[in-house]
Amino acid sequence: MKVLLITDQHFGVRNDNQHYVDRYRKFYTETVLPLIDKEGITEVLCLGDTFDRRKGVNFSSLEAAKEMWFRPLEDRGVKMTMLLGNHDIYFKNTLRVNSPELLLGEFDNIEIIYCPGERLIGGKKMMLVPWICDENREATWEAIQDTDADYCMGHFELNGFDPIPGYTMTHGDDPAPFKKFKTVCTGHYHVKSTKSNISYLGNPCQLYWNDYGQERGFHILNTKTSKLKFYENPFKTFHKIYYNDDINLTPKQIKDLDGMYVKVIVEEKKDQVKFDSVVRRLQAADLADLKIIEDMSYDLDDVNDDVEIEDTLTILEQCVSDFENKEGIFKILKALYMEAQEV
Repeated sequence: MKVLLITDQHFGVRNDNQHYVDRYRKFYTETVLPLIDKEGITEVLCLGDTFDRRKGVNFSSLEAAKEMWFRPLEDRGVKMTMLLGNHDIYFKNTLRVNSPELLLGEFDNIEIIYCPGERLIGGKKMMLVPWICDENREATWEAIQDTDADYCMGHFELNGFDPIPGYTMTHGDDPAPFKKFKTVCTGHYHVKSTKSNISYLGNPCQLYWNDYGQERGFHILNTKTSKLKFYENPFKTFHKIYYNDDINLTPKQIKDLDGMYVKVIVEEKKDQVKFDSVVRRLQAADLADLKIIEDMSYDLDDVNDDVEIEDTLTILEQCVSDFENKEGIFKILKALYMEAQEV
């Protein structure tokens, strides 16, 4: 039996930006649903953070999510089991008020997991664990201790893994209690990674510039062989063009950038006419956004290959670069930034 695993979909992300809605629709209709049909998938397991905003919903984004994802699954008779993530809940200390229950009640094929417990998924007993909060913390650890399931699926905040590139979590939960399981799959951190038996699956789409260059997608778990196969989302959100006078962008290359956020990072510009021509061609394309970065006060070889000049974390790092304990201070700022992202 094959089960599709997907997590941290964040419908309504970036303030319900229409470009993201369009990218999502392309991903689900052209990649995910055709694979479900091809592989004969009958069960989908969502590992939390189905919706982006904890405090409200945009009805247009909600309808788009139903149209591109939830209704097609219902029409195909696919059962969806959905864990609650931290973005799905209104209050931080309880799961009782949550967006999936309020917004997806019309779908009989969706089961929402509010409490930790065992379910048969793909013919295998699995321990399913929604977001751990003050109200369910004690019951959750008892359930994890008592279960004899080989699989554990959750939305965990575990130490020793990277929630964002370059930052390792140190104030989360201890992963030691999960050693008993054969396989642990979890959402929450968007960076795809595996250590021992624990796999952070990563979210399906690139959402921010610090996702640039990272694989995003979903997985299929074969419960007969216990193999987890990754399927990459072919539709990238972000692209960088390192400009010099030797560059030659073909019409196809520019067309392939449709709907993407593009940065042109100027390394060398001696031919102003050619540069202006390239910029005009990009401006005429159907881009989501175009930024030109030519501040030569930055040594592009020294500012990390990503050159995220306007990214929040880069700005914070630059602000503390002259401090004596800059690494320690930046680590604290990173943690505060991550916490603020959850508000």
